[in-house]
Amino acid sequence: MAPQGMRIGRLQPEDIPAVARLAGQAFASDRQTQMKALGEKEPFDMEKYTLESMPGYLTSRTCHVLKAVDEATGEIMGVCNWGIKGFVPKRMPYFEERVAEAAAAAAAAAASPAEAPKTEESAREEEAPAAVEEQQQVEADEEEETDPIKRLVALTDADMQAWMAEVMPAGTRCLFIIGLTVDPAYQGRGAGSALLRWGTDICDAEDGDVFAWVHSSDPAWGMYRKSGFEVVRTLDLDLDLYAPCKPPGEGDDATWGHYVFRYMKYFPKTTKSSVS
Repeated sequence: MAPQGMRIGRLQPEDIPAVARLAGQAFASDRQTQMKALGEKEPFDMEKYTLESMPGYLTSRTCHVLKAVDEATGEIMGVCNWGIKGFVPKRMPYFEERVAEAAAAAAAAAASPAEAPKTEESAREEEAPAAVEEQQQVEADEEEETDPIKRLVALTDADMQAWMAEVMPAGTRCLFIIGLTVDPAYQGRGAGSALLRWGTDICDAEDGDVFAWVHSSDPAWGMYRKSGFEVVRTLDLDLDLYAPCKPPGEGDDATWGHYVFRYMKYFPKTTKSSVS
């Protein structure tokens, strides 16, 4: 699966600090990330975000976080977080126990009695968090009116939600990339392709109705294309419409420019063969 001198494995909790530093370095030149770091109230910090979010991904049963390791130095070359929806693959290298766990859970669910109807008390308990969320949404809307970065985030989040509703309706069987990061020092050495192969191999091994998708950053889409992903939709953003200021240190005439997110899909080889 991996090129010579590289080892693919399962990310461990002790790897998180190194992965967070790697993410910060990898996104340091990403134009949108640079601009979001200038937000007034909550400047975005990729290293901090990774430190806070990765522990939850490692304990999630639907997330599968892989690492590519340089066998000569032991350094982490890259990381990929694969999500799976609607099915359990026949094989999941490095996560074999989850296949057995899913089978046991399905058997237990089939043997358990039907869920009891909700009582009035339980319904009220569910209404309370909903009221809190509604108030939080009102506050977020007010912030968007004054913070251009918040407006940008709201736009990209809404576009992502619309995409997911379209591409993953009920009953969909698919994989998706939550995040893929390669250390700048190791880019061009096959780490990204090796990490992507874990998911594309699963697609190819299923019965033809399983696909994979990714919401690609502007700089990364070429790597996905080399691994067989195809662009099916784009979101072209004029970053200057949301910028709180000119790019720091780049002169009075500098602009942030356009940034294109690309929604891409990988169709299994069995499907491609039947179409061609």
